[in-house]
Amino acid sequence: MVDLDISIERLSHIILLAREYDEGLPHEEDDESENHVGEAVDEELVDEHQYDLAYQELRGALDNLNRDSLASLVALVWIGRGTYDTEEFEDALAEAADLDPDRMADYLIGTPLLAEYIEEGMARLGIEFEEA
Repeated sequence: MVDLDISIERLSHIILLAREYDEGLPHEEDDESENHVGEAVDEELVDEHQYDLAYQELRGALDNLNRDSLASLVALVWIGRGTYDTEEFEDALAEAADLDPDRMADYLIGTPLLAEYIEEGMARLGIEFEEA
C-alpha cells in the first residue's frame, strides 16, 4: 500500500461530497476535453455552480487540504482514471506536486466523475473506502 498525505476519513468525506456535487451536474456520454495538466475541464460549468451548496461544501473540503494532500488526491484521480498505472503512483504524485496548488481544487472540481475516479484509484492501490 502507498503512503498518502491524506487520511482515509478525509478521502471518504470528499468522495461523498463529490458524489453529491456530481448529481447536480449535466452528464455527457463522451467528454474529450478531459485533461490532467491542472486546469478545470469546464470552467464555465464550475462558475455556473459556484453558489450551489454541494459545490461550496466540496470546494471548502478541498480548500482545507494542504498542498501534499491535494497532490495525493490528484494522483489518486489519475490512477483511478487510468492515466497512470498503480506501479507509477510515485510518478503521478511527483507530477501532481508540480501543479499550481492554487488551481488544484478547480482542477478536481472540474473533473467529471471525480468520486468514481478517487474510489477507483483507492481500489487499485488497495485502499478501502469507508462509507459514512
